[in-house]
Amino acid sequence: MSDKGFTETMVPVGELSVDRQVQRSTVDFRKVERLKKTWNPNAAGLIVVSQRNAVDKIVIDGMHRYLAYAQLTDNQGEMLAQVFTGLSLEEEAQLFLDTNYGNQPTLLDKFRVRVVARDDVAVSVNRMVRAYGWDISNNAANGNVSAVGALERIYKIGEALELEPHLLQSTIMVITHAWGQERGGAQAVILEGIAALIAENDVNLDLKRLETALKTYPGGPLGLHTDATSLAALKQGKVSMAVAIQVTDHYNKGRKTRTLSPWRRHR
Repeated sequence: MSDKGFTETMVPVGELSVDRQVQRSTVDFRKVERLKKTWNPNAAGLIVVSQRNAVDKIVIDGMHRYLAYAQLTDNQGEMLAQVFTGLSLEEEAQLFLDTNYGNQPTLLDKFRVRVVARDDVAVSVNRMVRAYGWDISNNAANGNVSAVGALERIYKIGEALELEPHLLQSTIMVITHAWGQERGGAQAVILEGIAALIAENDVNLDLKRLETALKTYPGGPLGLHTDATSLAALKQGKVSMAVAIQVTDHYNKGRKTRTLSPWRRHR
């Protein structure tokens, strides 16, 4: 919670608005409808608001309650709010994370707001991903990656191993050079499998050859995912590790020197 002071006051809902930079990216309209049907003003509680200036009052916590009550009152009602003034955008983002600690937004929404809050890991991950033309988004379209959990795990492994270039950077670079911004190449299991292969082999790995191996893999990222899923089921292992096995085998195919060692299948 911000250490800046706040006041508790009634705020007209018509003066409130939402900024997606410091809020969930989507509205749960079923939740809004449930709130409208069961609305109890005595149980509504306080919403949290950042007053940026004389005009802009931004809902930080309580978005669904605000939307429900605005609809119930045709935008004419008032809500009790904790109103903060003088917050920076970063402080608003951190306030959103703090007030939603026990009511967690999605991992992707948290990541997106952490970038605004200047969280070191989130900012670094976002920078590396965007450097290769990707956006972190749950929009199911090419050029978007939603696997923020995998991205952060790879980033932290890279930090621990002190690889240069960074493990996450190498992973994103390889899949982008191989498949462009094809969304299927940015699935969590493919990202983690390729990252594991790079980390395992490090100096013995020819990244250009790895890009070629991925580019020529039968069926592209979808074919790789399908083959790895089948292998993982057969071996009762992780799909991401099966990705590493499949790519290692394809990398070595037809190559007599500087091959990669068989994948450590016990991992």
